Amino acid sequence: MQDGKLCPNLFTLSASSSLHTSRQDTAAFSVFFFTKTCFYLYWKITFKMAEKTVSVYMASVSGSLEMKKSQDRIFSVLSSKKIPFKAVDITQDSEYKDLMRKIAGNPTALPPQICNGEQYCGDFDAFENAIELNQLEQFLKL
Repeated sequence: MQDGKLCPNLFTLSASSSLHTSRQDTAAFSVFFFTKTCFYLYWKITFKMAEKTVSVYMASVSGSLEMKKSQDRIFSVLSSKKIPFKAVDITQDSEYKDLMRKIAGNPTALPPQICNGEQYCGDFDAFENAIELNQLEQFLKL
């Protein structure tokens, strides 16, 4: 195939990307061939999947030892099970705190709170309960 003469609607995409996770994995995309329609659908699905990231709303500055232990426990479990997540520090920006409370549906919610994309998963007690019942993946909506 030379310069798209055989398939004028076919083009090549070459990209490299790394997935930010709690582990050292990287996701690499090689050369793909898509029609314009397929590329659009691929692009849309990729962004939808990217939105579905487990987020742990936490506080890096806290006088509560219980809160720090709860956060550390969540990070430890997610890391040991190789579940990618991002830690969102609500002490760095009040917008994060407002978003956490909006997603949790509780105007007085305190960290740690866990969500997957815009879907609320629960607080630390719900997280521990899911581990005990061996339902962590369902809890995290994975």
